[in-house]
Amino acid sequence: MEFYNPSEKIRRMRKKFRVNQAELEGVNMTRAFISMMESGKRNVSKASSKHLAERFNEIAKRISVNLNLDDEYFSRQPQEDARYYIENELKNENNHKKLEELIEVGKKYNLDDLLATVYKLDAEKYFEEKEYVKAFELFNYALGKYKELKDDAAQVYIYNILGNCKARRNEQEESIFYYKQAILYAKQADNKFYFYRSSANLAMSHFYIKQYEKCIDIINEVILSNSEKVEYKILTDSRITRANALSFIGRENEAIQEYLNLIDENKDKNDVLLAYCYNNVGEYYYAIGNYQESLKYISEAQRLKNKVSKETLANTLNTKAKVFFKQGLYDESIMLFELAISMAEQYQRFDMLFENNKDLVNAYESREDFNKIEEAMCRYLEILESNDVEKGKSFALYKLVEVTIKQNNSNKAINLLNRLQALLVN
Repeated sequence: MEFYNPSEKIRRMRKKFRVNQAELEGVNMTRAFISMMESGKRNVSKASSKHLAERFNEIAKRISVNLNLDDEYFSRQPQEDARYYIENELKNENNHKKLEELIEVGKKYNLDDLLATVYKLDAEKYFEEKEYVKAFELFNYALGKYKELKDDAAQVYIYNILGNCKARRNEQEESIFYYKQAILYAKQADNKFYFYRSSANLAMSHFYIKQYEKCIDIINEVILSNSEKVEYKILTDSRITRANALSFIGRENEAIQEYLNLIDENKDKNDVLLAYCYNNVGEYYYAIGNYQESLKYISEAQRLKNKVSKETLANTLNTKAKVFFKQGLYDESIMLFELAISMAEQYQRFDMLFENNKDLVNAYESREDFNKIEEAMCRYLEILESNDVEKGKSFALYKLVEVTIKQNNSNKAINLLNRLQALLVN
């Protein structure tokens, strides 16, 4: 995309429509004055630009061409034209190709504020498409521009969603860094929404790396102690996370009571929240061996998630599969594990992908079905490698080593051990 200075615009437009300078004359616009503007000896004022735009629009209409030049077209410098172009294009719904074009224009004409905006918009599209690596890259570029612009307020959102990109790829340790930065900038900008949202996300990341006490402390000290100031969704999400953490440190009764409280408070109001609560109560009953009660709650969670939260359905299917397995329904449990794996892959939920593959292997091991284990772990590795995800590779390789040893295939086992060693060293 090229933009031209005012004199070049007049020259190119005259050449395009084959008109001489005399045909552009008007009141207070002589041929000599037009000549000086075209040669660059006189600036093109807004009044002169308006006259020229009107004349060229009229000339174009004679040959049935809708030129639609705006009044200031001829007075704008190239950088101003580039800004005008990007701002107008951003009013439309743009695909990645168009946004990449706008990024190149912004780079060429040093439009840092617009570059930050376009990077962010492109990143958000990739995030919605679950392309978290590409989204992270573009959000990082946006962050760099906001830093150059010293726009601390904009950095709050960017740091939080950078954390989300890492969390969605099950890279929780890295997500913690970005959530902490979001909290820091939210304090500085007095952005209460992202202060609490990022704090809730931080607690969740600590939960996923099994730092349950830390998770509970953050929620107690930051969220629950300020419950009247916290948005309802953030508050309820945090209560669920806290209940989950309580169940892992031996305080199951407190956890279950919180889930049941949330169910009572949200009946017929919030299907997403209800689905999570039903799911977690079902997991609790599974853990204590009450499989009938577990199935009752898990089935209700499955019904709701099918409507409102398919991206987390793999987690519910996992619990249901484990219940079936405990009840001796082997084939049914395998079918559900495989369905859960398929859904986790579809929605790029790599944490759920790991859990379901781990449980699927446990089921196959109970039957000593080594061929199925090998098939499942090779497929798992393919998914991880195609998505550039590291967590889970060592587990898959370890299980493949076990299988090859049991199959007395020492050469293959050595090759797999070398791959595993290289992964662990790196």
